[in-house]
Amino acid sequence: MAAAVVFLALAGAVLADSTAWLDSPLISLAERTRGARLTSVMAALTWLGNGPTLAGVALVAALALLGLGQRVPALYVAVASAGAGALNSLLKLAFSRPRPVTLAHLAQAGGFSFPSGHAMASASIYGAIAVVAVLRFPERRWWVIGACALVVLAIGASRVYLGVHYPSDVIAGWALGASWPLWLQPLLLARSSIGARPPA
Repeated sequence: MAAAVVFLALAGAVLADSTAWLDSPLISLAERTRGARLTSVMAALTWLGNGPTLAGVALVAALALLGLGQRVPALYVAVASAGAGALNSLLKLAFSRPRPVTLAHLAQAGGFSFPSGHAMASASIYGAIAVVAVLRFPERRWWVIGACALVVLAIGASRVYLGVHYPSDVIAGWALGASWPLWLQPLLLARSSIGARPPA
């Protein structure tokens, strides 16, 4: 899977301390674009990727699926959410990468940096929701995928702009976060487990 390969490549680069070719130009771009209005927008976007916010999104999605009688898809979303959080915590401890100091931090952030928890968790949760939605509404798959991807990309970009993550942290988080629900799909989800809409 291409996303998993991207994560592994970036993980190796982080261990070898050889991500400057990727990180430095994008951090410089973030610095040049900083301004009061854009900072307010980015702060709002990063809030969408906070742990409590994403947990709420996953909970609402799982409860909505349960209300529709979709128990297995509800479990799928819940496992994708919880698993992403646990995996991210373990990886941060394993890599122990300090947060960047190149830019002033415009948001509070503690702990280690790689991979980005905001990027990984948002990709996992919105990715799982997108998988379920696409299976139920296949004719709208591009709208669903596009909307989820836009939210995930915006959250990740906000972390670089706010100075609390390297771009390589965010890209690795996206890659692993997108891979996680796809790995889970054959284990917990099958097309037959999602009720198709009745024909119009």
